[in-house]
Amino acid sequence: TTLFRSVKRKDPSRDSAQAKEKKKKSALDEIMEMEEQKKKSTRTDYWLQPGIIVKVVTKKLGDKYHKKKAIVMEMIDKYTVIVKMMDSDKKLKLEQSHLETVIPAPGKTVRILNGGYRGNEGILDSINEKSFSATVIIDSGPLKGRKLEGIPYEDISKLA
Repeated sequence: TTLFRSVKRKDPSRDSAQAKEKKKKSALDEIMEMEEQKKKSTRTDYWLQPGIIVKVVTKKLGDKYHKKKAIVMEMIDKYTVIVKMMDSDKKLKLEQSHLETVIPAPGKTVRILNGGYRGNEGILDSINEKSFSATVIIDSGPLKGRKLEGIPYEDISKLA
């Protein structure tokens, strides 16, 4: 009996077509692809950042502060901040759970607070009320001009 069996060879024309397709990807394309993967996996349970406008939603502080806007002045830790009330200049120390993001009118500047584009600033392009999301066009940095669609309301806030 023979020990050698026939070996199925790959179709060389198909092989070279695949190689050409792989070569088309430049190093920049590969880096951008890796960035996209990273962006999909970088959600955190904290979102507060200095310089954004937030709304106080806790009722524990009374009507004086409930539903009033404030600017995040400084971070104490990932979940606690000092805010300055916009109408009274009073400073308060608040937890993230007592605050919510503020969505401005289209055309205004926002900061992305969560997800892969966290920390980027952009212009609010449009609001989709049905899906509680927004479209933002990044206006600075290496991603300038990129249009991000379907960003949840809680992932963006108006800049102070």
